[in-house]
Amino acid sequence: MIPFLLIVYLRKKYFASRFLIPALLLLTLLLPCCELYGKIGGSDENIQGALPPLLRGEWIFIQPGLSTPAERYLIEENTIQYGYGGGELEYDFKGTIHFVSNYSMDSGVIIIEYFNSHRPSYAGYNGNSFFAVYYRNLKTNTVQLANSINLADLSAPDTATLEEAIAKFTRLKMGSFVDWGVVQHQSRVRQ
Repeated sequence: MIPFLLIVYLRKKYFASRFLIPALLLLTLLLPCCELYGKIGGSDENIQGALPPLLRGEWIFIQPGLSTPAERYLIEENTIQYGYGGGELEYDFKGTIHFVSNYSMDSGVIIIEYFNSHRPSYAGYNGNSFFAVYYRNLKTNTVQLANSINLADLSAPDTATLEEAIAKFTRLKMGSFVDWGVVQHQSRVRQ
């Protein structure tokens, strides 16, 4: 109401230019939207949530022309297993799910602690225990799942503690760890 009265006052008092009135009207409409955005999505803090039931299952990506999965995730109630390459039963890492933050109905982050017996084998792994898997575009039979990696230098971003991981792997920092332009959609093969 106050912005509307301000427009009326300025119009009568100063015979505002033809641009001032539309600009103030636009500002009047945008301020409530900005305030609402700040309450809903302006914070970069991860908030504890639950693993979406739809995300549970086995997800694979098979490159065109090949018959074995290039990448696969097995997501259960409390664990995630990840593998790549042709080995059907081999997984590169397994971990216990310790934290989930849902950014929307179809996206979020899952923070895991590696099992001691199934830590990653890739070059550059720094030996820390906590890691993040981001997800987005979750549908009944497809999803994009991405392991976090420092995109600036392609090093491992794993952390030593859960608290560090929760602070590090946030929604607004996701672009430092995931390039969604190259992440393929995985297909569900079983629930």
